[in-house]
Amino acid sequence: MDSTNRSGDSELVTNASNVIAIAAHEFKTPLATITSVVDLLSLKLQKDQHMNAFYEKQLSRITSEIFSLNSMVDEMLTVNNILSGNITSHKEMTDLADLLLPLKEQYRNLPDESRELLLTITGTPRKLCISSVQVERILSNLISNAFKYSRKASPAVHLDYQDNAAVITITDDGIGIPAEDLPHLFQPYFRGSNTNGIPGTGLGLSIVKTFAKANDGEISVSSHPDKGTVFTLAFRYPDTCQ
Repeated sequence: MDSTNRSGDSELVTNASNVIAIAAHEFKTPLATITSVVDLLSLKLQKDQHMNAFYEKQLSRITSEIFSLNSMVDEMLTVNNILSGNITSHKEMTDLADLLLPLKEQYRNLPDESRELLLTITGTPRKLCISSVQVERILSNLISNAFKYSRKASPAVHLDYQDNAAVITITDDGIGIPAEDLPHLFQPYFRGSNTNGIPGTGLGLSIVKTFAKANDGEISVSSHPDKGTVFTLAFRYPDTCQ
């Protein structure tokens, strides 16, 4: 390939990246507007004493769909930044428990969700040198998947402060992952062959893998179809935090 073709390919990639970034940002404004309108409608219905179970359910459904769309847009922007090399990690000493406890409360308060996040913590707490924003994104994505792909049992998270690392397992009783899909699981846009009919972009786990590596962490997965899935995260304790 000559330099002209390489230059053309590079320009094409840059233009595509810019288009994705612009389109994703443009989605943000109408989504924010819709959210504001839903909040105003809810307040008005309550003030006029017209709120009933039907309206409450429909408004909750709209809010849930807006959240899903926002999450998809955020994933597009994040993957675009990763592919463009624009990801930076602002690390500080952080206790993983401080990231997990708010997530437990978040899933306790979800509408139309009878399950809760089962969280256990063992060992002597130690802080890690991590980007709290990125690691929170990792945990939120894996826990969200556990709820989405599970059946009846509540997803379980175990944080174990071991001698050399903090290890987190996220366990569900969901549909599982076929063996032939496991090698491709962390590739962008890849979705399991048994996920037809289940919403998703196939971007979340590629973000998880990138952020885990950026924070000196490792991630692995163990799964069998119809028997559930276990994701394991391990973050080594730091000597220093820079």
